Order: sequence, then structure tokens, then C-alpha cells
Amino acid sequence: MLITIGLTSCLKSNLEDLPAFEDNFITDVKFDFRYKDANDVWVDGQPTVKVVTLTVGNKVIDKTAGTITCTLTVPAASGSFTADIRNQVSLSSIVGKFNISTGAAIAPKSGAPVLGIPGDFSAARQYEVTAASGASKTWTVTVTALNKP
Repeated sequence: MLITIGLTSCLKSNLEDLPAFEDNFITDVKFDFRYKDANDVWVDGQPTVKVVTLTVGNKVIDKTAGTITCTLTVPAASGSFTADIRNQVSLSSIVGKFNISTGAAIAPKSGAPVLGIPGDFSAARQYEVTAASGASKTWTVTVTALNKP
């Protein structure tokens, strides 16, 4: 018994190639602090991880120079985010999250923290943003102050 299967494409030939995105920008930065809440546990007894969003202020994004500077403000203690936990917030243990150009990729350079994981932003940090077209740009992100009013 012989079975023949024919496959065809539904794409038409001679279609115009679309250009690859060329932008390699960081368009926004956000930072969080994460802590374990021993009073709120999972079924297995492990504490849940809570997230506190830090306010980003004085943000300056210079696309030409590839630099971003900002300040961060820690919110007031509230609920499970106690004064003791608030006092633990430091630039050496925060989570960075960046918005980048459509189709681009981002990678830490020179020991910069991996985005989305707690890391040290107490010094200027560099990230390489690579556009879909392959063009890359090194960005320097500097948090100039951590305010706890």
C-alpha cells in the first residue's frame, strides 16, 4: 500500500519583504522590591513572595547617548510590607524591568543584573539592546537615589 501526501504552501510568491525593526532603545524602566511574607503561606508551608513597586522619578532617557538616570522612592509601610521590611529595601536587592523597542532583545553586560531577578543597582549598569535588524546599542542605567520619605 502506497500513501502519498502532498503539501503546499498558502503563501503566494513574490511577496514584498518586510523590513526588520531597526530600533534598539530602552523606552522605560521600572523597579520592584520582593520579600517573603511568613504570615501568608502556600499549601506546602512556604511563604508567598510579595512585590512592592518602587516609584520611578526624575527619569531622563537619552536615546542618543544611550543613558537613563532616575531616582526611586519606596512606598510607606502598609499591611504585610512592614517598617522592618521597608528598611531592608536597598539598591543592592531590587528587581529591574525595562521596556524595549519592538522586536529587540536585551542582555546584561559587565556584571549587570539579569532583568526580572533581584540584583544590585547601586552602581551604573550596562545593557545591550539588539534590534531585530541586528544593530546593537549599549545602554547605561543609573539609579541616582533611593528615597525613603
